[in-house]
Amino acid sequence: MAESVRGLLTNLLSAYGYNLYEGKNRARADDILVREKTAGHLSEAATALRALRIAYQKRFVPPPSRENPSPPPERLAAMRAIGTIQERLGDLESRVRGMSVPTQDRVWEKLRNERNLLNQLIVQDYNLLAPASTLLERCVAMKPADWNDDVETALGDLIEQIEGAARQRAALLQGSL
Repeated sequence: MAESVRGLLTNLLSAYGYNLYEGKNRARADDILVREKTAGHLSEAATALRALRIAYQKRFVPPPSRENPSPPPERLAAMRAIGTIQERLGDLESRVRGMSVPTQDRVWEKLRNERNLLNQLIVQDYNLLAPASTLLERCVAMKPADWNDDVETALGDLIEQIEGAARQRAALLQGSL
């Protein structure tokens, strides 16, 4: 009786072959956690830009009238720019959520150091998270009057930095196969 209870407890703690406390499994879970946090930041930034675009339109784009049937083109261009960055963030969020990780394969485990690779992925994920956090802070703090070409360039640079980190992460995984 005691042996069956001990066996059941061992299976529960090791999740029937998946040891939750093993270093590589913690690193795999940390990788997922950091990427999910990054994707969450990107999603929140896109939501903040959506609200900014609506506020910008209310403040700077008057409704059509007889005297002014069409809004000022520079204001419409600014709204399009906000929308473009918002779409880029949505696409980037999807890419971050769908990033691959090394498969758990016992054959490959013998040929590569999976724990080391997962730890390298954590560093790459940090390179995704740091600019995403900065981007979120800037988007949330932005007011309609703050929008200009410099802000657009700064947000674009942060997005490029995140996309570059995503490419480096993919190259790291490609090189490990």
